[in-house]
Amino acid sequence: MILLAILGILLLGYVVILITHNNKPNTARSWVIAMTAAGLAWLASFALRLYLPSDVALLEWFPGTAFQDSLGLRLDYINWPYMVAVLTICLASLLTHTTRTGSGVNTYSWTQILITTALNLIAILAANPLTMAIAWMLTDLVELFSTLRLAQETESSSKVVNLFSIRLLSTLVLMVATALAWGSGSFSGFEVMQPRGSLFFLIAAGLRLGVLPLNLPLLDSPELRRGVGTLARLIPAASALVLIAHLPAELLVFNQNMVGVIQVITLIAALYSAAMWFTRKDVYEAKPYWMVALSAFAIQSALNGQAEASRVWGLAMLLSGSLLFLFDPPIRRIRYLPALGLLGFVGLPYTLAASGWDGLLPQSFNYVSLIMILTHALLALGYIRYILGADSTVTGLEKHARITFPLGLVTLIQTILILGIVGWPGVLVTGNLWASLISLAVVIVGVFIGWRLDFRMDSESLGQRVPFYRLFKTVLDFFRKVLSLSWLFDLGKKLAKSLAGLIGFFSSILEGDGGIMWSIVFIVLFGILFLSLTRL
Repeated sequence: MILLAILGILLLGYVVILITHNNKPNTARSWVIAMTAAGLAWLASFALRLYLPSDVALLEWFPGTAFQDSLGLRLDYINWPYMVAVLTICLASLLTHTTRTGSGVNTYSWTQILITTALNLIAILAANPLTMAIAWMLTDLVELFSTLRLAQETESSSKVVNLFSIRLLSTLVLMVATALAWGSGSFSGFEVMQPRGSLFFLIAAGLRLGVLPLNLPLLDSPELRRGVGTLARLIPAASALVLIAHLPAELLVFNQNMVGVIQVITLIAALYSAAMWFTRKDVYEAKPYWMVALSAFAIQSALNGQAEASRVWGLAMLLSGSLLFLFDPPIRRIRYLPALGLLGFVGLPYTLAASGWDGLLPQSFNYVSLIMILTHALLALGYIRYILGADSTVTGLEKHARITFPLGLVTLIQTILILGIVGWPGVLVTGNLWASLISLAVVIVGVFIGWRLDFRMDSESLGQRVPFYRLFKTVLDFFRKVLSLSWLFDLGKKLAKSLAGLIGFFSSILEGDGGIMWSIVFIVLFGILFLSLTRL
């Protein structure tokens, strides 16, 4: 009942805001209603920790139908941390939005936050792939219509359609994986997932996360780049991360060649995204690279047979990332608050990400270990760089914003600490001590070099001071084009254009003055070809 109550509270808040605002518009009242709904749902999510696991049936199919699984929700130690993280981001977004009331934020923003959170919670809590596929379609349709409303320019509209196309493809792959799993026999949910079809489940998650192929949607609307945009980009990734965490440990025993190809692509995507994250101009431009890099960490954990270890990297992406992205305006005197987000990412012993090293690194030290540690260090360096770049001295905030803005950041920090203690059984571990120390040493050396050479926080200074920066940038651009498969899409467009031109050429011939004569010629040629083939 508590699980359904959480969803009901969010949807009720959404409906109440729409009704009251249509009768008598009042932005402050709408914000209070949204805050009340999000706060109650957030508190109730912690109470559910006492009832794990729990199941809720939504719809039972009639006997003999095509579907073997009934629709339902399930809460366990894998998706409960993601549920808490998503509700925390929802609450923190509402609290920090009070500083952006003059930048296009209105009542629609509050309703969008509530409905986005509620729909994505259904996908996160899905008890089986069929429920998750339906939830994916609902959330994608809502996101498509909402972002198309904001994307006024043609370029932005095309980006929205491209993103929706990739999301649709991920849903289709999920359905194919489900059909393969059903073909192997009994399959009632994620908790008894069979190895057969697991690789396709991983590909579906990779498509949705933007790793396979590299997909970095970044819209130019200010409302999508901040606040609501943080939810629109981060929260939909949570359900794909839950899918990865459910994968069985026997994933590697099937199709070793294909697994090897995916692993190489994942390593390259992780290293490339970390480098781009570190070198971008500002945190809003770098946001997609943070998501792709940590999504690659989660996929790498599944490929190493440690799918449950992917939880820590998914939570780091959601909580530590949103802590930095919601730090807007970046006020200098409180920049120590987002700095605490490193506690959910650095992987030191007895922190939230400590257990993640077991999934990220192979059993023996090799080139994969080196790439992963370097990638982790680059992500931490970029995180520190954007925090140090906070130089705003905003003094015109309203009195309530001076309280709610830091409170939203504190909410994220305390969730990181709570999940690091009671997230799941065995969360408090030492982890891989030498890996965390090596990464920390690289970060310290990088910070020291930056301090000694007096690097500024913009990419122009990096281009002037860093040796071979242009060569480095050229290599990164090359990897971006290769990994995003944009060259393949361009080739497909050229072939389609050439085929359309050829069809148009033949149409102009047949529709011309000699069209009848050419038709007779083609019929004779096809007849001769048919007779020659039949004789053979």
